[in-house]
Amino acid sequence: MDQKEQVLEALQNLITTREDAQKKKVENRGEDQEGNALTLEWSLTQLHIVATIKDNGLANNSLLSHKLNVSKPAIAKAVKKLLKHHVIIKIQRNDNKKEIYYGLTESGEKLAFIHEQLHEKARNKYLSILEKFNDAELGVITRFLYAITENMKNN
Repeated sequence: MDQKEQVLEALQNLITTREDAQKKKVENRGEDQEGNALTLEWSLTQLHIVATIKDNGLANNSLLSHKLNVSKPAIAKAVKKLLKHHVIIKIQRNDNKKEIYYGLTESGEKLAFIHEQLHEKARNKYLSILEKFNDAELGVITRFLYAITENMKNN
C-alpha cells in the first residue's frame, strides 16, 4: 500500500472512530434545582453561543453570527433551544425595544463553565498528541487540515 492509500485509510479510520465515539456518548439530562436543563446534548454552536454571551455580557443575533461565523438563521435556531431550556434569557434595552439581546441564566453560567473546562481538557489532550511530532511534521499536518477544511467549505 502506498503512502497516499495509508493516509486515506487513516483518515477513514479517524472519521469512523469519531462517529462511533459520538454514538456511545450517553445523553446526560441533568437538571438543577429549578428544573432547568444543564447538560443536554448541546451542539457546538449552542455551546459557543453560551461562551460568547459569557465573554460579552450580552449579545444579539448579529454579534453572535459575526463572532461565531455562523448564519443568522442558524443562530436563531440554536438560540431557540437555549431559551426553551432556560440557559439564556431575552433582554430588551430601554433605548432600543426592537433589538433583542441575550444574557445567561444561572444554568447558562454553569454550562459556560462546563464548556470552558471541556475546551481546556480537549486542548491539553491535543497538545499532548502534537508533542509527538517535530516542527516540519506539524507544518504538514497544519497544511493538510486547512486543505481538508477548505474542501469541506467548497462542497
